[in-house]
Amino acid sequence: MTGRRKRGTARPAHRLDSESGIALLIALLVILSLTAFSLGLVLFTQSESRLSNTIAAQSQAYYAAVAGLEEARGRLNPLAADAIVTLVPTQINQVLYLVNSSSQDPVNPTSASSSYYDYEYVQEFAGGFGAAQVTSVASDQPGAGTSYVIPYKWVRITLKTEYASQTDVNQDGILNSTTPINWNGTNQDLAANMPSGLPVYMLTALAVEPNLIRKMVQAEVVGTPPLVPAGGVATAGSATLTGLSASSYTSPNLTLNGNDYCGGPKNLPGIAAGSTITTSGLNNILPAGSAVQNLLPFPQMVPSIIQSTVPQAVPILYADPTHVTLASGGGSLVGTNVVLGQLPGPSGPGQPAVVYADRSLAISGSTSTGYGILLVNGNLSITGGINYQGVIVSNGTVTLTLNSTGSIQILGSLISSGNLSTDSSASPSTSLSLTYDSCVVADTFQSLPLGVRSFKELSF
Repeated sequence: MTGRRKRGTARPAHRLDSESGIALLIALLVILSLTAFSLGLVLFTQSESRLSNTIAAQSQAYYAAVAGLEEARGRLNPLAADAIVTLVPTQINQVLYLVNSSSQDPVNPTSASSSYYDYEYVQEFAGGFGAAQVTSVASDQPGAGTSYVIPYKWVRITLKTEYASQTDVNQDGILNSTTPINWNGTNQDLAANMPSGLPVYMLTALAVEPNLIRKMVQAEVVGTPPLVPAGGVATAGSATLTGLSASSYTSPNLTLNGNDYCGGPKNLPGIAAGSTITTSGLNNILPAGSAVQNLLPFPQMVPSIIQSTVPQAVPILYADPTHVTLASGGGSLVGTNVVLGQLPGPSGPGQPAVVYADRSLAISGSTSTGYGILLVNGNLSITGGINYQGVIVSNGTVTLTLNSTGSIQILGSLISSGNLSTDSSASPSTSLSLTYDSCVVADTFQSLPLGVRSFKELSF
């Protein structure tokens, strides 16, 4: 039959070639698509890996710079074994560097040819390094000089100025570049307007990772101004002072002395109370007739003092775990012959401790000692003997009771938000003495780590 191909007859060769070509083209397109997809996936994976590595390096550089700030802040504490307080700037043009250098990687922040040149200083201080007095000390971090070193290169310590910080502190429309900034515990101002304030330091740190990723951070740090209590003993409530019976004895063994033992320019009342002061028996309040009662509003805000100081304090159960325990039921703390800091003496300047009791505290025994700051968020009871130098702050009532085992001697200041009760009537052979000392108060607050007032990352 004409026009019909018989079954089993081969297709024309040109048609087979056409179909084979199409199949080959499709196969090539599929292969190209798979190749492109695979190549894209590889490139994407590599890009993600590079991005991840970059983010990790940036994070490492950032925290390395922060570690540099923390080393500097720690060494600004006069009690630190590696303290640098004798080298800190006292004038605007003075600069102190902590340098993390090695023979393989020398660091010179003041040389424009150095890879670690401090460009930021030139922007913050007029005249740059040409007008600067530069001092450098080596970093003493645990890994210094090894392959494990934290890779910050330097930390710069300078006094804060309005121009350097780009902050118009006194709101006069001028960024002063010649006068440092001081802090009084509440506000900042030009040192000329606040001569009794503490200097504010600017700490600037540069860190560089091996892949040359850099981070620069800056913090403003300042010390804690010492308290100026209302009296050698200051209590926001009432005070009850009980001494030896006048019918049996002629000399008092109870003394509240507001005359500055340090010889400072300002003596305080022996006691200042927000309510009434009641006395019985023999007592010795100095200066004579200086007791102040019904002092309202009472100037010392005990909760605020405790709140601002607690971050630098050690819990009392850690400060002296041998002699301090929780009372039965856990509602209060008890201590016997406690040791809360090392008293200064012939063998050395002492080691103050900032100690915090988060609940009421009762101290007994005959040989308790302490030096520093004791913060009690509750009532404080001391029975027996204690020799304490520093500042005691109680957010509650304070009860001081003599017995024959020892004397109560507190040199510095005692502040309470509640009532105060002292009783020396039962022990004529011992004494109860609270004496104001402005130097002890200042020294104990100076032992606190410098607080961070501001922090930022710098772009460069």
